[in-house]
Amino acid sequence: MGLKMAVDLKDNELIKTKRAGVLLPLFAMRSATDWGIGDMASLKEWIKYLSGEGVKVLQILPIHETAPEENCPYSALSAFAIDPVYLSIEDVPEVKAAPKAQELINKFRAEINLWRSQSSVSFKYIKSAKYKVLWAAYEYFLEEEKAKNTPRYSAFLAFQEQAAPWLVPYCLFRAAKDIFGWASWRHWAKEFQDINVNYLKNFSIENSKQIMFFGYIQWTLQEQIEEVKAVCKEHNMMLFGDIPFGVNFDSADVWANQKKYILDAEIGAPPDELSKDEQKWGLPAYNWSEIMATDFRLWRSKINRACEIYDVFRLDHLVGFFRTWIFDPVHTKGHFDIEDEAAQKERGAKFIEAVVETAKGKMPVGEDLGLIPNYVRQYMKEISLPGYRVLRWEKDNEVFREPRNYPAASLATTSTHDTTTLKEWWETMPNWERANIWEMISAEKTDGNILFTPFVHKAILSRVMGSGSCLAIFPLQDIIGDSTRVNVPGTVCASNWTCRVNYEPLEFKAKYQNEMRVFSELIKGAGR
Repeated sequence: MGLKMAVDLKDNELIKTKRAGVLLPLFAMRSATDWGIGDMASLKEWIKYLSGEGVKVLQILPIHETAPEENCPYSALSAFAIDPVYLSIEDVPEVKAAPKAQELINKFRAEINLWRSQSSVSFKYIKSAKYKVLWAAYEYFLEEEKAKNTPRYSAFLAFQEQAAPWLVPYCLFRAAKDIFGWASWRHWAKEFQDINVNYLKNFSIENSKQIMFFGYIQWTLQEQIEEVKAVCKEHNMMLFGDIPFGVNFDSADVWANQKKYILDAEIGAPPDELSKDEQKWGLPAYNWSEIMATDFRLWRSKINRACEIYDVFRLDHLVGFFRTWIFDPVHTKGHFDIEDEAAQKERGAKFIEAVVETAKGKMPVGEDLGLIPNYVRQYMKEISLPGYRVLRWEKDNEVFREPRNYPAASLATTSTHDTTTLKEWWETMPNWERANIWEMISAEKTDGNILFTPFVHKAILSRVMGSGSCLAIFPLQDIIGDSTRVNVPGTVCASNWTCRVNYEPLEFKAKYQNEMRVFSELIKGAGR
């Protein structure tokens, strides 16, 4: 039995036009003024450069704030607040104007130069330094803008009012994390845990300066995002963002919406072809009955926030909205939170309807990788919700599918942020598999002993670029034939989520002139 369709995306402008894109995490972007991590100024530079190469979509992975020791953007402490580490510090007006902020920047200059010289991101130290400079800028803002009730202060108040539903709990939570030494909110005063209104009112009065500081940071980030959006518009570039499926247990979202979560249950994934063991993700499970009873309000607010920033957004772990693999105190092993298939279908369909309705024309892309029941892909097909077509996994009985036959409502790619790069995949796969895929690409029968030459590299990119998919998005590493990985799932190591491009855009253009010329020609040739 099929699902009743309340939405249909087939007429969405995104599906009707073919576009080529690049996947480049914001943290990995290098630019002339960064502090050792990509920031909003870096983002503008890369948008300008890549648009000149014919790229129409830039995918940047999640940019939500994480805890000081947490680099993984899929374990955030807010699904709404952007990480202050991405602020282009020296572009903040108060940083430019405040002598104390300038003094601190000069003091940090040697460290900034060290962070900039490194090939990986030192999240913790960069974030700490940025906070110190921002505090000096904030104190200047209080003296020069708030005290004088200037138009700039009025603009700040307008942002606070507009963003209040998520900003107020976030600022309270974030200030409390600092005040209580980063202890989990489960160890805070009971009145704070239970969201006692009178207690929080007194806490807000006593700590108003600290609380408003976090509002100020989010406002300055929003100002810079508006500039990024203007640059995107000017250069005909779409910004592609990401909404993680869950948030960290120790997050503003969970604290402020406790009834929407099952606090003693953890989500994860069952065993699949990539992982023989079930996975625990350390993130709390959703209380779907409560979320549905409030018409998906929590998720609608996440979608609204994403649509304020992005043109296209990825729904991480799409299958989890239909059925979620959870671990709870009652069962010894993981299990699906809904066993009945009809109920799974109903929940997923209602969720996606709410997403599409809330997005008002902006396009979701469903991350449908891993163990996905057939009915999910069938439903996606019926409503034209784009899913992923990753070249290495698109096969039937080891015969690779022809990318030209991928549906328009899909995203074709050579690899993802969680896989090996194209080059590493090609060089480490068994010969029989390489023979199979090369036969699909070239119509030649071989023994599979084929080196990753510029000719082979171009042929692979060309085939994916020429796919039927409306979006063909390539990790920057795959375009230039690099093997640097973004993340190795199931591992915790310093190299995960910390890689950096070795060159600023102009240097990159010079260094990879041939590779980017080939890529640009492929874009033009495919009519993207």
